[in-house]
Amino acid sequence: MSSPSISPATYHLGQYQEAITAEINDLNAKNFTAGFWQKEATLWTDSAEGQESIRSFMGWTRVAETMQQAVPEIEAFVKEVKEAGFEHVVVMGMGGSTMAPIVFEKSFERANGGLPISVLDTTDPGTVQQIEQSVPLDKTLFIVASKSGTTAEPLAFGDYFYAKLKEIKGDKAGENFVAITDPGSKFVTNATNEGYRKIFLNFAEVGGRFSALTYFGLVPAALYGINIAELLDRAVTMMRACGSEGDVQDNPGLQLGATMGVLSKQGRDKLTLVVPDKLHDLGLWLEQLLAESTGKEGKGVLPVAGEPLGTPKVYGHDRLFVYVGYEDTPDTENRNKLKALQEAGHPVVIILMKEPLDLGAEFFRWEVGTAVAGAVLRINPFDQPNVQESKTATDRVMKVVQEQGHLPAGPAAAAEADGVSYFTDAKGDGAVGTLKAFFAQSKAGDFVNLQAYLTESDAISAELQEFRKLVQQNLHLATTSGYGPRFLHSTGQYHKGGPNTGLFVQFTHQSPVELPLPGRSYSFGTFENAQAQGDLETLQQYKRRTLHIDLGGNAEQTLPKVVAALKEALAK
Repeated sequence: MSSPSISPATYHLGQYQEAITAEINDLNAKNFTAGFWQKEATLWTDSAEGQESIRSFMGWTRVAETMQQAVPEIEAFVKEVKEAGFEHVVVMGMGGSTMAPIVFEKSFERANGGLPISVLDTTDPGTVQQIEQSVPLDKTLFIVASKSGTTAEPLAFGDYFYAKLKEIKGDKAGENFVAITDPGSKFVTNATNEGYRKIFLNFAEVGGRFSALTYFGLVPAALYGINIAELLDRAVTMMRACGSEGDVQDNPGLQLGATMGVLSKQGRDKLTLVVPDKLHDLGLWLEQLLAESTGKEGKGVLPVAGEPLGTPKVYGHDRLFVYVGYEDTPDTENRNKLKALQEAGHPVVIILMKEPLDLGAEFFRWEVGTAVAGAVLRINPFDQPNVQESKTATDRVMKVVQEQGHLPAGPAAAAEADGVSYFTDAKGDGAVGTLKAFFAQSKAGDFVNLQAYLTESDAISAELQEFRKLVQQNLHLATTSGYGPRFLHSTGQYHKGGPNTGLFVQFTHQSPVELPLPGRSYSFGTFENAQAQGDLETLQQYKRRTLHIDLGGNAEQTLPKVVAALKEALAK
């Protein structure tokens, strides 16, 4: 096989080219690339505490080289799993522990002999039940992935399925479980005591959102049948292009990061990712990387993924469009729309890969680009100061549950219609009036975020897309959307730490599925609703504009009624 090359990136920056070129020249004058590889934390912040944090979390820069040495170990494990008769893999985690496996599973064709993979990263009881019913439990390998070993959701998933396997296999239940965690975490002890088949120790100096090319991403990828040795080779090629072995004339990560950082400072802070269908879920990974890394101190680059691509007239002056696709995939409709956007004066970047294995290089390009954007914005891209707040709020809600047996009472509904309850400070008459009043608060440069604490399904996703489309066409605002609590571990940082430009629409439901959690006094459904309530409280503490919509007991029936009411509200 020939030596891998870097996928070309074409920049159409128009009036912004001069400022971005000046920024790149300034970074080069400071020897940014050399300083980056030497972990010179002053490139990002003057704070001594921040500098220490940065140096502590830059292990990702050379982890692809380290993981090349681990390929035989991972491949031997895959062989062992197949010989043991396993037929399916379920990866259970949150945020950085699951985003890369989702991208791998959705972007690659499963190789001959590879095992099918499901990913569980929600406490929604309907989704947990779907996973349980869709796999042969006794022949399924469960990967419990938690960097800290203390994250509540993956530990709950592990406990739930371990109890199920214990009913089937007794003391041999641990044979069906694998742990991926950091050295020294409490989870190592628990997994050892429960007889887990394998414990992979990751790297403490690699943050979760920078862990795609570590055990967290590569173990599931190898089980799925992906050639991880080649994937890492391409990542290392990108490393070298970004200066890992000395001076480079053009640093692709530096160029991408300078572009994102400069445009963010000039108001084009919404990076709109456009991809062909084959790469649909790349946005999930990119959302966490960008939003959690840059959304702090009132600044940030907001990743907009999965939004229908429109004509120039539906966009304000707050966008940077980035297309990631394949050389041999025409994707004519998207390409033509991007050309029209470019001609209308919007900055457009186009990255074309040859094949899915090039994602190894692209993961690294975007990681470097994100770190560089942090330097341009003068923030620490490796911390997440606001993520813990929602967890703390959820813990406070759960304490009430444990003491009183139910969730704490919330405020009275602002409106009720068609079995749906609306909660917001915006005053309006009925569902249509309430929606109209809520969105009347919006202004140019804002964005709308949909938070779906619901059972993920094609029908629900289609309605959320229609909601986004109505907002885009009528209000000309950027829209983002995520299933909860997944987004709490990704874009949630930006929601509280980024600029106060978001309108947040939270959807909850009363799940018809009740799944008790082993060793706990509450169910998955109560846990999910507590997370929603805790996050809503945190958003409100930061004076964010919020609308909570409870869809009752059948979200697939009631969500279309909300969308119909929105259509009427925005038409007036």
